[in-house]
Amino acid sequence: MKLPKLRLPYLTPVAKGQLWGMGVGLGTALLAVEHMELSYRIFFIGAAAAWVASEFYLSRRLTGSDTKTIIIAILSGMSFPWIGWLFAFVLNLLRP
Repeated sequence: MKLPKLRLPYLTPVAKGQLWGMGVGLGTALLAVEHMELSYRIFFIGAAAAWVASEFYLSRRLTGSDTKTIIIAILSGMSFPWIGWLFAFVLNLLRP
């Protein structure tokens, strides 16, 4: 039986930049969440909400492959997990 060849879908340079930024941001933000003993569940909910909001607002604006656009894509990708960390941190402060 021959296995099918698995291929990744074509990603634009902006999507690759955001994906790379999300990987780096997720790794560093997870270290901060673990070190500060914050809730993983709230962290992931906040990060997912930031990503969805960004897709709604930035998807039409981030097009192209010039250096400025790629840098903005990487920085926006890195910010999603840190917004989730901020959300978990603030809710941890409000906890009685």
